[in-house]
Amino acid sequence: MPYQYEKELITELAAEIKAAGYRVFIAERGTYGFYTDTAGSRVVSFQIDLGVIHYGGNYKTNRPQQCGTGWRLDTADFGTMFNQCAPRWAVGDASWQFTTLEQHLKAYQSSSKYQEYQLEIAAQA
Repeated sequence: MPYQYEKELITELAAEIKAAGYRVFIAERGTYGFYTDTAGSRVVSFQIDLGVIHYGGNYKTNRPQQCGTGWRLDTADFGTMFNQCAPRWAVGDASWQFTTLEQHLKAYQSSSKYQEYQLEIAAQA
């Protein structure tokens, strides 16, 4: 069961990301989520683990069993993380594309039950 302080940190993070101009989605559990631009062109995931927030880029490849579906991002400003490309060591010579908002929700919405961050969600937390 997640600690309340973890949920509070994620809610604070969501407010910061939203203030930077991105759409933010938080999972029902309250300890992870992702952000995207208004077009939903790609997603950056985030989660809290032992009080530390980690970020990840997400991609789709023609060889997911060999290349995975994402990579850990170094913490930077939200725009820099959003605009990073998948590293060569992660995708190799596979063809790849960023995971879109639509693709991410199709894959994970049923288990994560994401809600787009709004002030009402923050008030419920």
